[in-house]
Amino acid sequence: MKKGLVALAALAAFGAWGWPWLAAAAQMTRIRVLMGAVSVGVFLITLLAIRGYKLREKYAVLWLATAAMITLAAFFPQVMDVAREWFGMQYVTSVVAVVFTFLVLVAFHFSIALSALNDKAAATASRCAILEARIRELERRFGAPKESSDDRRAAGR
Repeated sequence: MKKGLVALAALAAFGAWGWPWLAAAAQMTRIRVLMGAVSVGVFLITLLAIRGYKLREKYAVLWLATAAMITLAAFFPQVMDVAREWFGMQYVTSVVAVVFTFLVLVAFHFSIALSALNDKAAATASRCAILEARIRELERRFGAPKESSDDRRAAGR
């Protein structure tokens, strides 16, 4: 909690210090600064989530790649100029299109991962049901103990 407050205070101080410069800057410069700030934010949040064991490394790579892509678009406008010329868009529209496309690909990857997890959960549930049926059959065949597994489960043991 303290780290978050310190980070928020540092961000507010930096914003107050940089506001006059940013207000006088050209529109493209302001867009690039915003994109740079977003990419740094995504990068830091991803690292903090990894550090706190809230995000696995294989998914963190996607978010770090997202931050790198946004950084690339912010600090190397020539890349966006190429995309703008190919598709005949304005700069801001091409930035939004590239970022949106990349994030759609990330969402697609997560959909695939979620589908695989659902399949694993269904397979685990069916294996568990088969094992419970085998246990009940063995208890029936060899004599049930004084307390059955269903009773133990209902009692929370």
